[in-house]
Order: sequence, then structure tokens, then C-alpha cells
Amino acid sequence: MIWLQLNLIHTLVSYGIGAVILAMLIRIIASWFRIDERFAFVRFLAHITDPFIDPVRRLARIPSVMGIDLSYLVVWFLLTTLQLLLLQALPAAW
Repeated sequence: MIWLQLNLIHTLVSYGIGAVILAMLIRIIASWFRIDERFAFVRFLAHITDPFIDPVRRLARIPSVMGIDLSYLVVWFLLTTLQLLLLQALPAAW
């Protein structure tokens, strides 16, 4: 029973953070093609990713380089690091 609970936690961490990273990647690609928040899908992605990106934009004040918003890269790195740390904190029986 405990194995099932730990497996569920592992799956939620892996796929949950992976889904946020994928949503950020899709949003970045949509911005390259000038697809803005008039489209419901991009608005949905913004609702998922903005809670992660806005604090980095506000606190770090990372400038854009040649029109590329680097705060996405910082959030990507932080989320990947968080995912690795959370997965390593699970018991060694994995």
C-alpha cells in the first residue's frame, strides 16, 4: 500500500512539473508565431504558466535579449531543479 502511495507521488511530481514545462514551451512557440491571448488555448496556457513566470519577472527583473524573454529559461531551470530534488527525496526503493 505504501508503495502505491509513493508511486502516485512520484507520478504526480514527474508529470505535474513536466506539464507546466511543456505548457511554457508551447507558449514560447506560440509567441514566436505572434499567437496572443485572444485565442482561448493561449489564455489557458497563460493561466497555467503565469503563476510561475510573473514572480520571476517581478523579482529578478531579467531583461529581454533580442526580443527573447529569459524569465522562461530561469523558470524552466528552477522547475527542473525542483523536480529533481523532489524525486530524489523519495525513498530509495524506487
